Amino acid sequence: MRYRLLDTLRGFSLVSMILFHACWDLVYLFGYDWSWFVKTQGYLWQQSICWMFILVSGFCMGLKEERAPQPERRQGLTEENRMLRAGCKRGLKVLAAAILITVATLLFSPETKIVFGVLFFLGVSMILTETLRPTLRKVSPKIGMLCSGFLFFVLRNINEGSLGFENMVLCRLPDFLYEQGMIATFFGLRDKSFSSADYFSLFPWYFLFLEGFFLCRSLLRNNAAGEQPGLPRLFMRGNSALAAVGRHSLLIYLLHQPIILLILSVAFGAVKW
Repeated sequence: MRYRLLDTLRGFSLVSMILFHACWDLVYLFGYDWSWFVKTQGYLWQQSICWMFILVSGFCMGLKEERAPQPERRQGLTEENRMLRAGCKRGLKVLAAAILITVATLLFSPETKIVFGVLFFLGVSMILTETLRPTLRKVSPKIGMLCSGFLFFVLRNINEGSLGFENMVLCRLPDFLYEQGMIATFFGLRDKSFSSADYFSLFPWYFLFLEGFFLCRSLLRNNAAGEQPGLPRLFMRGNSALAAVGRHSLLIYLLHQPIILLILSVAFGAVKW
């Protein structure tokens, strides 16, 4: 079952992201001097987009809890194995799109290359969550939300060399941890020589993803005794136009930046590298 509210939230975030990237291109590629964009306002805008995308993605992973795995076997596979295979297939599809973006930016725009971007993170998170689902299912949703929120708070600044959340620094981490190369960078210990126009390490962001996962499980459990099990009826509502955008989020994500650059180049001239 598709829930219109989730598609609407995803569509809203996608439209917001397109507008943000258009502003980013104008500032960093076309040389426009918009001080508000490089300060707190732009940062909060960017964070609202990525938080919403990651939370909704994690939430949608929790929707599979609507169907409890059945012990029957069909074609040699249990229901749980079929869920694992289908989930990993979706994750690999997102990973393939992420790798395509990385290759394209390395070839055509190395100054603004994207390595370990949000799509790469989401693809890995989908596969990891599907693999860990039997274990995660044993965790109380409320405990899961509490632990995920706490770990995200503590690890939020790990990319910058400390533990803590934003301006609240709990402790500094040793410098040598940030000299361990690409694998450590993927996990959150960002190497000093690493650069990427879009960077979402596994930690801390996976705990925000799990926050959405456990939130969905909590709502499903609370509504399980109702006349219509599933999410509350509120999730059936939404905006038709934004929901349509949200249903095609991956394709739109892949196409939006080239189209924005084409439009801006026609309207404002050549890119100022």
